[in-house]
Order: sequence, then structure tokens, then C-alpha cells
Amino acid sequence: MSRITFVSPYRDLSLLVRSVVDEMSIDVDIVEGMMGEHGWLGDFGQSKSKADIPIGDVVVSRGGTAFHLARNLKCPVVTVNTGPFDIIECCKKAKQFSSNIIITSFKELVGLELVEEVLGVTITEIVIQTIPELEMQIAKLAEEGNYCVVGGGASILYAEKYGLPGVFLHTSRDTIREALLRAEELAALHYEEKRRSSRLAALLECANEGIIAIDENGKITICNQAAEKIIGVKAQEIIGENIEAVIPNTHLHEVLVDGQTHINEFQDVGDVKIVTSRVAIKDGQQIVGAVATFREAANIAQIEHRMRKEITEQKFRSKLTLADILGKSAVIQQKKELAKKFAVSDLTVFINGPSGTGKELFAQGIHHASKRSTGPFVAINCGALPQSLLESELFGYAEGAFTGAKQKGRAGLFEMAHNGTIFLDEIDAMPIDMQGRFLRVLQEREILRIGAEGIIPVDIRVIAASNKSPQKLLNERLIREDLFYRLNVLYLEIPPLGMRKEDIPLLCKHFLPKESRTEAEPLLEEIMPYLMNYSWPGNVRELLNFAQRLSFFLEDYKKGTNGLALLKNIAPDLLQQTGKVSNANDLREQVAAQEEAVIAKVLDQSTTIADAAAQLGIGKTTLWRKLQKIKKRQ
Repeated sequence: MSRITFVSPYRDLSLLVRSVVDEMSIDVDIVEGMMGEHGWLGDFGQSKSKADIPIGDVVVSRGGTAFHLARNLKCPVVTVNTGPFDIIECCKKAKQFSSNIIITSFKELVGLELVEEVLGVTITEIVIQTIPELEMQIAKLAEEGNYCVVGGGASILYAEKYGLPGVFLHTSRDTIREALLRAEELAALHYEEKRRSSRLAALLECANEGIIAIDENGKITICNQAAEKIIGVKAQEIIGENIEAVIPNTHLHEVLVDGQTHINEFQDVGDVKIVTSRVAIKDGQQIVGAVATFREAANIAQIEHRMRKEITEQKFRSKLTLADILGKSAVIQQKKELAKKFAVSDLTVFINGPSGTGKELFAQGIHHASKRSTGPFVAINCGALPQSLLESELFGYAEGAFTGAKQKGRAGLFEMAHNGTIFLDEIDAMPIDMQGRFLRVLQEREILRIGAEGIIPVDIRVIAASNKSPQKLLNERLIREDLFYRLNVLYLEIPPLGMRKEDIPLLCKHFLPKESRTEAEPLLEEIMPYLMNYSWPGNVRELLNFAQRLSFFLEDYKKGTNGLALLKNIAPDLLQQTGKVSNANDLREQVAAQEEAVIAKVLDQSTTIADAAAQLGIGKTTLWRKLQKIKKRQ
């Protein structure tokens, strides 16, 4: 906290102040001495320089000492004002010597007429301007008649010198207490002001931006270290100087005239190009100054790049690699090898496969194995967002582009994917008109935010995916032909789970919690024939969901429920489709199940039976017969 010092001009006052301070339980330094026109007289007579005055942050004193301290010190000075009861008490004593009383003070006292009326005396007030003048006035009154002087130490000395009786104007306990309470309030305010000033100074010096402020006259009041470094000046040399005289081409003084705010303007200051913002400082409607913040333009691109990198690293990371794609089947191994080759290139990839086969997993694996692995991986499902939001999510928008737009705008996902990979799942859900804008991104590698004017270059790799076959996408015009051929540079088809059933045991065990895998082995062995004969229309995602349900009901199996009964509770569809289960090693059953999965996939991607039969390389009648067999097995 701020220190309070009481300067006492006489010993009795020091003792009284010490008594009041102890009573109030506050911390006050008491210094004995007085301040006069000729300087500081410490220890009652020993002359000292002003620099030796032992003062705190707030000073309390009385009479002439307080008057002269206030003139010579920068800190607040609280004057112990003479109270009305002090005056009455001293005037009663003075009346014993004379009914004509002289009262001396350093400011005009209130209520003297009432004192005259109550005590029946005549009071002449002397407001002290200078000590020599005080002496002249007392000497003059001494010649005119019989007076008694009431006042401080100097007044009593002059009264004695010119033959007049004197009464020292003492200070009461209540008056001292009141002064000390005011001093406490000032000390608290002073302490808080120092804290604010310290925080402001710390903020100014810690800021990476240069900051220069001027007052209403154009004189520099603030120049922080960053400003010194950027424009090559010393704050101590320019503080107090007119800004136009010391910093050329600043334009900050113009803000004092028009009050206009200038944001992110390019400006040359000497040989340095900066980006600056200038704002008026106002007190109500009156301009009382201006402040400029600025950075070197050369640093802006570095900051933007680092910011984009940090943001995207936090939000958009690839978590999985190609090694996380489980499977020992020949088809999945082949697809992983092909994905590894694609990762070496930076060409656009189109991934096709039914829902739940792991298209995003392959996309993440390709990104992780590529030279862009340290960059962001941004994934978006075009079918999961409303079309009204998809454009702003992908391309971003400028400030004020539409109602509800964020201040300063927002970067789109293409920007977020800069130096990395963007994965667009269900690309066919993107509206046709937006596909045209996307095509330009692929061709030019640059984007235009909604409502903006400036082009933003982006360095991205695009991986697109769909659960519909390329032929169906084109036949049904779900995707622009020019966009499709731009996307379909490298093609990767992910097989359904029905075409890689030998991976089911491995996947199912992996999807179970680690702590449950050993306990679940007998159950898996019992129900595996049913799993192998099921077509898995939801593919690996459906198998994952099944494994999670199985782990939840594992306690029932431990208590004696057999595997078939458990399947009836948790996967009745699986039993209904598989019907009578044969040995899992029965080659005919496995071939039939795989044939069924292939036919189901082709039918899903075809518009007619004839089209499906042509894709399968069989006649329409043969396909119809096979469909009837499948229906009977189900």
C-alpha cells in the first residue's frame, strides 16, 4: 500500500498524532519539522534540502507547513483544517487578554461572525500570503490597539516581537482523525493509480505492435519499445515533441482534425513499410488525442502463416495411418499397397466404396504417408451439412457478407487445409452450381471468400469420395462431368466387407475392448459361422456396432446364455438372413455369400436389372435366377 507521512511542526502535535494513529490502528510515519519559504527545517531548526525531506506517497500536515509542502511536492498533501471548536476554544483563551482578537490562517475561515456573536469579541482575520507580509500586518495592528493573536508558530513569534499576547492555535483529536481518514482514502486511490500505471506500462512494453500516442496538441505522450525498434527512434528523445517534426509521413495528427478511424493501412515511415491503424482518443465528443498501432508489413505474412498452421494443427489432424487398416485378405492388402503408391504423388484421388467401408480411413492414411503429413487434414461430409451452409464452410466469408456473419469474417475449410489435404466425402451431395466453384479451386488453387474481393491462394491436395459408382454419378448427373474427370485422376475402390469375409474374425476381435477379448474367444468361435454367412450391408461400420453390442452383453454369456440365444437378442437380423448355418469352412457357402455381396453391390449402383446384368457379365435371365436363389436363402 501507499505510505502516509504526517509532518508535525511541533512536539506536542507529534504526541497527539501518535495517540490518534494508535487508536485508529493505521500505519503512519510521523516526521517532525516544518516547511517554510526558505526550505525544509527538519528536527526543529536544522536546515535540509528538499531532496532530504522524508515523505511518503501522501503527506498530512497543518498550517503553513502544509501550505508550503503542497507548493513544493508532487504527491497529494492533506491539510489538517482548523475546526470550529478549535477556534472557539482558542478565542475563549484569547478573550482573557483582549476582546480584540487577530486570527491568522492560510485560508479564509468560515463562521467567525458566529464566534464573535457567541463570545462577544471582535475578530480580525489575516489570511497569510507570505511570512514577511504576515509580520507587517501584525506590526501594523500592534500600533493601532490592544490585540491578542491566535495562530500558528510564526504568528505567535511575531506577536511576542511586537508586544502582543498570543494563543497557539492547537489542533484537536477529532480534526486529526478526520485528516487521517481523508489521507487513507487518498492513499488507497494513489496505490490503485500506481497499479494501473504499472499494468499499462507493462502492457505497452510487452506488446508486439508498435504503439505511439499523441495529445490534442500533437505532442507525443507514449512510444513503446516495439515502436522504437520498428521506426528506429528513442522514446526518451521524442516524448513531448510534436509528432510531425520527429516522425515523417505519420498522418496521426490528421486524426486530431477529422476524428476518422483508419484500419490496417499501408504506410511508409522512412525506409520501413508498415501496416498501421489510427484511432482518435475522445472525452465524450471532444478529441483529446490519437493513438497508432503498427507492425512491419514484412512480418504480417509470417504471422498469418504461423497462425494458420497453429489453428489447423489444433483442429485438423490425421489420427490414423494405413497401418491402422486391419485385414489379412488379399483384396484389402492390395488396396493398402495401392494407397501407399498414391501417397507418394500429390495428384487428386477419388475413392469409391459402399458406406461403412472406411473411405475416410484410407484418406487419412494417404495423407499421413504423404509429404503433407505435417500439414492439416480437413475432412467434411458434403451430405451432412445443409446446402445453405456448405458454401460458407468450404469457401469462408468476408466481414458483413450476410446477416449473422462474424466480425472480421471467417476462413473456409479450403483455407484451413492450406499446405495439407482436404477430404470431401459424399462429393455428389455438393450442389451443381457449387461444383463449378470447386472446379476452379482444383484448376487455379485459389479461393474467393463469399462477399470478398481478394483472391486467396491455397496449396492443397484433394481427396474426394462417394458411395456411388462413377458410372452412376455420371448417368444420373449427380456430378459435373468436367469435375468428375478432374477428381478421378487416381482411383481407389474400397471393397465391401462381403468381399473380404476372411477379415471378419480379426476385425471383430479388434473391435472388442482389450480387457474382454480373451473372455470372448469361446463366444466368437461359437457364433463365427453366423458372422461369416451374413452379408453385412453396413460393412465394417455395422461389424463395429455389432462388436460393441456383443461386449455389452458379454456378462450374460458368462452367466450361461449360449451364443445362439445371445445373437437372437442382439442381432436378430443376422440370424434371419443367414438361416441355417453350415460349417464356416464350407467352400460352397463362402462362394455363395461372396457372390451375393457382389450382386447386391452392383444392384445398388445400377438403375435397371439389364444394366446390372451387363456389369456382371451375365444374362438378365441368369441374374434373375440368382436373385430368386438369394431370396430363398434369406
